[in-house]
Amino acid sequence: MSGIGVEWLGDRALLLCLGDAIDTGTNSRAHDLAGTLRAADLPGVADIVPAYASVAVHYNPAAWADAGSGPSAGERLARRILETALVPDSPTPASRERESVLEIPVCYGGEYGPDLADVARHARLDETEVIARHARGDYRVAMLGFAPGFPYLLGLDRALHAPRRARPRTRVPAGSVAIGGAQTGIYPRELPGGWQIIGRTPLTLFDAARDPPALLAPGTRVRFRSISSTSAFVPDRKDQKAAILGRTLQQEPSRITVLAPGLLTTVQDAGRRGFGAIGVGSAGAMDAVSLRLANLLVGNAQDAAALEITLHGPRLRFDSDALIALTGAEIEARCASEDVPRWRPVLLRAGSELHLGGMRRGARAYLAVAGGIDLPRVLGSRATDLNAGLGPLARALAAGDSLPTAPSSRDRQSREAMLAAFRREDDSGNRGIVATRWSLDAAPWFDADAARTIRAIAGSHFDRLDADSQRALFGAEFRVGVDSNRVGFRLEGAALNLAMPLELVSAGAAPGTVQLPPGGAPIALAAEAPTTGGYPRIAHIIAVDQPRFAQRRPGDRLRFAQTDLADAQMRYLERERALAKLETWIRARLHRPW
Repeated sequence: MSGIGVEWLGDRALLLCLGDAIDTGTNSRAHDLAGTLRAADLPGVADIVPAYASVAVHYNPAAWADAGSGPSAGERLARRILETALVPDSPTPASRERESVLEIPVCYGGEYGPDLADVARHARLDETEVIARHARGDYRVAMLGFAPGFPYLLGLDRALHAPRRARPRTRVPAGSVAIGGAQTGIYPRELPGGWQIIGRTPLTLFDAARDPPALLAPGTRVRFRSISSTSAFVPDRKDQKAAILGRTLQQEPSRITVLAPGLLTTVQDAGRRGFGAIGVGSAGAMDAVSLRLANLLVGNAQDAAALEITLHGPRLRFDSDALIALTGAEIEARCASEDVPRWRPVLLRAGSELHLGGMRRGARAYLAVAGGIDLPRVLGSRATDLNAGLGPLARALAAGDSLPTAPSSRDRQSREAMLAAFRREDDSGNRGIVATRWSLDAAPWFDADAARTIRAIAGSHFDRLDADSQRALFGAEFRVGVDSNRVGFRLEGAALNLAMPLELVSAGAAPGTVQLPPGGAPIALAAEAPTTGGYPRIAHIIAVDQPRFAQRRPGDRLRFAQTDLADAQMRYLERERALAKLETWIRARLHRPW
């Protein structure tokens, strides 16, 4: 396969570019390339995400590192990918899957298709002809994005092309079949949206408990069939799923009760991997390093589930003795009238209430408990993706939630030995806290200083900015907007402009990607970043600075400093080596805390 360009999506992802237009030929090549790379099973590759005319590859630089001074990890991986892609073309599993056709029943018009009349007027056709043409089409899933399971379908009759609504709806029902420009698509769940709704299908497009979770896959052929009966529509299964989860949790020995949830407290781990092709992003902790260190301090695996606490914390009751650690932002923490120290293991006795308040510095703190938060995994992870509605709770914590912590049998003996050592230190026998005399130095790992620059690599569209905007991106001061969240941070201040208008085909995106919407205010994507995006990619925050970026609060100042791929990956590898050494030291200290 020839004619592949390589673009860096920061220092942990790259984009393989096959063209710059939306057509079935290029799209088929993208799916075939993605299938070839999956079959190659290259080391360190975490996800492969095909789009219209490109394939994003997310990877761990450590798997491609070289102790010498040669090419960077990303360059070595890119070279290997291009060698793999040069293997003579042959039908891939993805190609064979595309030969089958999935029929989707649709109730057109009426309450299910409120925009059918508008589409008909725009096309200068009657509504019956719009339905007939839409149902006659032979469609292919070009990509899944925007939300888990949302298909972008190619093959729409040119006469049915219609502009998006001037005022997007805040709520589009699940199953809505819609037209947006030259494409048609289906909303997998209730979402905001600006496409023209012409009907609705009773089929469930995405169910995390199903295998596979997405009804449609990239490359699937689709046809629509008009139905008139509304009896096919059933109530949303979300409540049934919540009831099943509730029964599961009631069967577990509850260890932590949420008395008050705080401003925004969620269960997070290292995030999901391998589901980007169906529109599911990684999610996980915003400040991944603080999460990893909190887990290490209580003897957990670095990727165990813990609580991410934003700006103001919850009040929690522990039903059993628990070994905890607090890292990240400087949060107020008290238990039994005592201050709870941070960055060290702390024993809380059974019945203790932990009060977590405001944050003096930083935006996100992490609370790990020995054994980890033992909720059911959803798509391989316990992480909460608020934007996608994914996770064992699929929401922030609420008062009354019960969170079990149940270590595996492999870890149970080790955890009990640690707890015994802490109990022996508690000579007073009170119901307070017991903390180690040693702690981690937070300085190398936590930095909320707004005066410190955030390092970034210039994106592929940096050169399309006008000269003033290029200087402003790596020179001007921005502020974190109040509407920033786990999806992305809106950066206010200097307005950036393209030298000339730029029409882009949606392609892969990653946490840390800095996009430029038409309004000129950049958006830096965060943990819940969509898997694809269509705005110019003007920069990428490097991996080692993303935890620092996550600690910025609304209103904080922000400046970018430019670096390059080699420097970014060198710093990433240095950080990982330092964390490995620290892990060895912590695990040795946990069994002799004093």
